[in-house]
Amino acid sequence: MNETSELEHFYELFPEPVLAKDLTTILEDYRINSRLQAEYPVLGEQISEMSVHMVSKRPSLEELATDKRRAVELIAQKLMAGRTKEQVPEEIEQILDKALSLSQTLTSPDADVHETARVAAELYFLIDVNFHEPYQSVPPFSAPLDQSQVDQTIGNFGRTARKITEKIESEQTETPKNGDKKDSANYASEDTVRELLRALYKKKGVKPRDVESRIDALEPNTVKDYLSDLETSVRDENELQREQDTYLYPEWGSDIGDYRVNWTRVRERVLEGESNNFYFDTIQKYKGLVKTIRREFQMLRPEGLVKFKRQFDGDDIDFDAAVQFFIDKRLRLSPSERNYVRTEKRSRDIAVAFLVDVSGSTGGATIACEKEALVVMSEALQELGDAFAIYGFSGYGRDNVVFYNIKDFEVPYDQRVQSRISMLTNEQSTRIAPAIRHTTTKLRIREEKTKLLILLSDGKPLDQEYHGDYAIEDTRMALREAQRYGIKSFCITVDREAAEYLPRMYASSRWVVIADVMKLPDKITRIYRLFTT
Repeated sequence: MNETSELEHFYELFPEPVLAKDLTTILEDYRINSRLQAEYPVLGEQISEMSVHMVSKRPSLEELATDKRRAVELIAQKLMAGRTKEQVPEEIEQILDKALSLSQTLTSPDADVHETARVAAELYFLIDVNFHEPYQSVPPFSAPLDQSQVDQTIGNFGRTARKITEKIESEQTETPKNGDKKDSANYASEDTVRELLRALYKKKGVKPRDVESRIDALEPNTVKDYLSDLETSVRDENELQREQDTYLYPEWGSDIGDYRVNWTRVRERVLEGESNNFYFDTIQKYKGLVKTIRREFQMLRPEGLVKFKRQFDGDDIDFDAAVQFFIDKRLRLSPSERNYVRTEKRSRDIAVAFLVDVSGSTGGATIACEKEALVVMSEALQELGDAFAIYGFSGYGRDNVVFYNIKDFEVPYDQRVQSRISMLTNEQSTRIAPAIRHTTTKLRIREEKTKLLILLSDGKPLDQEYHGDYAIEDTRMALREAQRYGIKSFCITVDREAAEYLPRMYASSRWVVIADVMKLPDKITRIYRLFTT
């Protein structure tokens, strides 16, 4: 389906070819932009900013005469910029959510124009079934950057990385003469090679296509040596080297306007505790609150079946709408066609990760109230059934960001978790961004439709040389990265001076300041309820 004539033939398969064409164009733009943002992080930031600006210039929903046109316009806005210019009308909201869910397959590195056409067909029928008015084309978005042009100019990082790892793998999986296979643990991962290629292009100007040409000419058994030479040529003397069971993350350097590669190391630890006395003390202290929120969260549990009135089609007649239909007809007014009730199965599909600052500055009442808030929130989520995880972070220096795994998503909320919460103590410094990036990595692999990151912190990031505008900008960028992966974030802080920096640091997130830390356990459940309903 690479030829224009083939696409035109594809459009003609549908009763409304213009609708099929608009959906295909929107989805193909989204696929290409997703690939570019994944391959070129800095360029991805520019694409995101440009898309947000483009959405601000789009026509208002009032200018679009039908719900069908409005639905297509809102899908385009949400896919291209991650947001909409105006509030989504209630009758379109579910269609938009379904369309976004169907479109996520286009972010896969393996997605091509054929996948775009498949998703376009699904969206066509989704819209056509729900909105019956004739369709008129929406104004086009600006054309996206062309991946093929980028590939021709500098090459493709992902493709070159795959070629290198495949060639290394083909050599390492061969059976030597003595019959023993080589250790497969020595394989270079595709992510590592892609990161190296980006650093090589950024620091030395060596293009992926040049590396690919060189790889093609090498024997498989010499590829690893060549890769090692490349790594030596780009290695920053300050860049951290890999260690087993740790995780390296970049850091956004506002002084250079770019990422510092492999700049922070996260050391994940499972916190173990022997006593859960703190848990029982908290339950006793807040027994009235816990009882209340359990009852409130029970009411948030979705009903098995939900009825939507005034629909174009459905399972039953909407009698109120039908009566109004005949009244309008008798008065010679144009009657509405939304005269049906549609019944749908509804369920919550949420994964939330709580990320808790346990740095030295959280001593005294702050760490105690954070722990109490975690207990109260966990009790509520047990009642509601949402998947949740609890992590803490502290550390000292960029080589030692400690990430406490208190409760992972798959781990039940039981006595072990309650003991871990009880054992939390305030530690050292506050380097927030690496902990956000590590939590984002965990959330990205979740299958839930809605993914949330809720950060509890007592103030601004501070760690050795890491402070001021530099640290604020790195934290802001980490939250923007989470947003780019479809992860919503909410930041709760107890710093009374937060108004000075929070609007900038949490620009990509919703946030709230709680002036009295003692109110945190009561406030957190209210915040979560508002944020997820």
